[in-house]
Amino acid sequence: MAKSKNHTNHNQNRKAHRNGIKKPKSHKFMSRKGLDPKFFRNQKYCLKGMIKKQKELKEQGKGKEKQGKKK
Repeated sequence: MAKSKNHTNHNQNRKAHRNGIKKPKSHKFMSRKGLDPKFFRNQKYCLKGMIKKQKELKEQGKGKEKQGKKK
């Protein structure tokens, strides 16, 4: 009795390239499925605070620029 075939890669490369091998699409937001919801709740409030602080710093910077131009 003949031994059975163990492996072949015949035609697989051609089949793969018929529709083109595409890079995986990168999405704007990563899926949060299966990740710690408590961490993301905390991160949401953290980002809110950071945005508020950045606005304050920006306004302070504008005030300093105006004072410097008058001199």
